[in-house]
Amino acid sequence: MEWVVVERTFPDEVTPDLVREMAESAGGCLELYRVEGVRSYLSPDRKRMICVFRAPDAESVRTALRNSGSSPTSVWPSTLHTP
Repeated sequence: MEWVVVERTFPDEVTPDLVREMAESAGGCLELYRVEGVRSYLSPDRKRMICVFRAPDAESVRTALRNSGSSPTSVWPSTLHTP
């Protein structure tokens, strides 16, 4: 499994409750493509969000999010470096 980072932008402010709703509605698609949500960070202006996933590859994350009705701005495969 790879670490994948997703950047998302929104035209209007997003509330934490809406973020939870989006995560719940995408659950089936994420499960189908073996994508696990790890953490999400919402910007102070609430118009940008960074999400971290574990998945077989970045394309699995792109496909799962698009099929769930979400449109990620950018998707990057990444690595985790620890001391």
